[in-house]
Amino acid sequence: MNQENIGKFIASLRKEKELTQEQLAEILGVNSRSVSRWENGYCMPDLSLLEMISAELGVNVSELLSGRRQSNSPFQKEHAYLENYRILMEINRRMILGETITDNEKQKAITALLNGIACSEDIRKYKKRMRVNEVRDTIYPNYYIPPYNNNKKLRLIQGYLPKTNILYANHYELEILRLLLLLAPEDEKVMEMVQNTVHRLKNTCFGNSCTQGECLATGISVLRFLTVVRPDDAEWIEQLLTPLGERFLNFGSEIPLSYLLIAFTDINNERTRELIAQKKEWLVMLLSSSRMGGKGADSYKLMEKCIIRKALETLEETEKGNDCSC
Repeated sequence: MNQENIGKFIASLRKEKELTQEQLAEILGVNSRSVSRWENGYCMPDLSLLEMISAELGVNVSELLSGRRQSNSPFQKEHAYLENYRILMEINRRMILGETITDNEKQKAITALLNGIACSEDIRKYKKRMRVNEVRDTIYPNYYIPPYNNNKKLRLIQGYLPKTNILYANHYELEILRLLLLLAPEDEKVMEMVQNTVHRLKNTCFGNSCTQGECLATGISVLRFLTVVRPDDAEWIEQLLTPLGERFLNFGSEIPLSYLLIAFTDINNERTRELIAQKKEWLVMLLSSSRMGGKGADSYKLMEKCIIRKALETLEETEKGNDCSC
């Protein structure tokens, strides 16, 4: 393991992604001086950051530590999955923070995500790996295979680390399809994937308000998907919202709070505002807490604060509306 080569490799990968040292540092939750020291071979990144750095730069940890890409290796397809993951995370992060995404950036994302659709044979192998029937299965995705970095799951869009493959895989595919429908609503392939996925979800437990383990949290991904795909399907949305709302009011630890709040903000109806209002004092307290965001990068803490603030703003909009005189 050559520290200087690793530093040069990190620098070249960063430039490929058109990131400055400051931008990479912000994503990783470190200062730009740390990135500079890595790239100049003065020191190595902390072990806890290797997974995040690899995912962001589109390589696996083994390649990062070897200081080079492994050409013609079994990891080549994983690179495409990691690139899709990077795009998904970055665009969602910028959307959450209210940053502008240019038309050129949108088109690049559409092209990359559509090119990253897994072939049917790879989907079959993935489902076999998950130990389900490759033909009859509806639990796992049919288009996008989630990336694994040294067999480890990566984080959800707001930083939560999933425990199960059911949550991880469905979050990945549903968030990609949701993003594609927002960016390319008239694309025939996007519409085909969306329609088939709606049908798949109708035949899953988590698409029908299952409350067991992380199936409940997977319902949040389904909710997010529906707010774009089937925003007028009030019955289906309410079916998923009911158990999630109950768990939210009871401080359910097994659901990712900020991810649920994103869904509440997306839906923004009388029921979600009622739920947020009941926990308003607690959310305000979280917003002012220096410990909020827990273990992880500063960028996740920033996103979490922004998510809570936007959820609370849905109440302010209603209050302003009630104050208006005819």
